[in-house]
Amino acid sequence: MVSVVPPPPDESDVEAPVSSGGRELPGGDLREGGGTEASSLTVRTRRSFGGPDSPDLARALRAAFAASVPTVPSRRRRPSSSGRTLDMRRTLRLARRTDGEIAGLRWTTRPRRPRRMLILLDVSGSLKEHTPQLLRVAHTAPPRSEVFTFGTRLTRITPALAAADIEQALATVARVVPDADGGTAIGAALRSFLGNPRFLALARGALIVVVSDGLERGDCTDMVRATARLARLGHRLAWWSPLACSPTYRPVTRGMAALLGHLDHLGGVRDLPTALAEVAAFPAMTAGPRRSAWRHWT
Repeated sequence: MVSVVPPPPDESDVEAPVSSGGRELPGGDLREGGGTEASSLTVRTRRSFGGPDSPDLARALRAAFAASVPTVPSRRRRPSSSGRTLDMRRTLRLARRTDGEIAGLRWTTRPRRPRRMLILLDVSGSLKEHTPQLLRVAHTAPPRSEVFTFGTRLTRITPALAAADIEQALATVARVVPDADGGTAIGAALRSFLGNPRFLALARGALIVVVSDGLERGDCTDMVRATARLARLGHRLAWWSPLACSPTYRPVTRGMAALLGHLDHLGGVRDLPTALAEVAAFPAMTAGPRRSAWRHWT
């Protein structure tokens, strides 16, 4: 018999408390996220994401991304020794060297490149223990990847992660992310992302990874609707949750249960070794039909 982990008390099954004036009251730790449950409190903080780094593991993560992320043909053509498209310019240039006689044919091809990744990373208080390591995972993502953080607001941190040195990149992230370790508003953050046409274009055809425990306060309708739209826009939609690292975890709460029908993969990610294992599982995820997550967790 499979044991089921009971949902945390502040998950989407519980409505956020409301004052007599109709205003939503914050729950949990009133200063900042306590790291164990979701909070609706909006805070503006600056935290350091520094810590011990492992260059060897970073290289292993990059290699795993390169081997596992699906690829697409490049738009630019490259010279090739064989192919289906004739390179007339190079062929005629070669013919001029032999007095106009075509001594050989030259071809072009479209080399494959990693599909764009879109990483949406939850930095609220319920994930404060894992945020520094998850940012390190995002730093090793393939070129052309886009990374956003969300707690009570949405922040694009792709430029901040552009620095080659991980500590310098994390220091920049700490300066631009104002809501780390605060409350949780997953639905509002995803809705803000989808409401920006420039951001919306980044999701089209991308491999989308949402890193969050799914602990939404109050009504989870916005979170479910936004996730459904992301699933339609992207090539594949994966949801990584630290809670799913437990072998007894089951997405039985109202919010996560409603999300399952829109996910291609639901897995656990807690630290860099665990993240490396999850990245290595990409081929199985992308090879299967959409909505495979539902069959896995039911």
